[in-house]
Amino acid sequence: MSGPWPNGPWWGRIGIDPEPPRTSSFGKREGQATRRREMSVRRTIPGALAGCALLVFGLAGCGSQATEPKATATPSATTATSTSAPVNSSSTRTTSGSSAGSSPRDLPATEADKAALVAAFVAFTHDPASDIEGTEPGSVYYAYLPSTRAYWALARFLPSATASQNTLVSLQDGGNIGIFSRQAGGGWTMLSIGGEPFCPTRSVIPSSVQGLWGLTEPGTCG
Repeated sequence: MSGPWPNGPWWGRIGIDPEPPRTSSFGKREGQATRRREMSVRRTIPGALAGCALLVFGLAGCGSQATEPKATATPSATTATSTSAPVNSSSTRTTSGSSAGSSPRDLPATEADKAALVAAFVAFTHDPASDIEGTEPGSVYYAYLPSTRAYWALARFLPSATASQNTLVSLQDGGNIGIFSRQAGGGWTMLSIGGEPFCPTRSVIPSSVQGLWGLTEPGTCG
């Protein structure tokens, strides 16, 4: 062993046992006081935390109570503004819609519409379908009348190059003019021959549709 006593402490060499360490009464009192302070701190911390929690919840409650009146005031103002508006706007839409919906509307005639008019013409006159070439260019009038939910058409027809003599005769003197009508979703029906002279006011065509198409009567109608 290194140190000032290579062969060990001097008391070991002479057979004297070392005196055990002694603890003074002051050390005992100091240790007891330290333990009491630790216990006191442990008892104090939970109480302080509980107090802080109560303070936080109390402040949150106060904040929520202060904001409630603002939430209840807004809907009443909005309701008061929206209850008086719809009356005038509703009456305006009804008046304008009813006046616009009663007038006839001019419609373009498609190739399918013209073919359907040819079929209705042949069914009315009983002429062979091969004797009718089709509608005369620029002669087809087509309209919709909302008040009766009916479609109206007026057209002139041309004979084919192979038409029989009987068909050619039947198409003379306004026999090639057809007046047609149909309901929504239904097929065309020929109502009458136009005749010569063609007098629109004496026909079955409604007067409002005649005005839409600009039909005028020749002086020979009398």
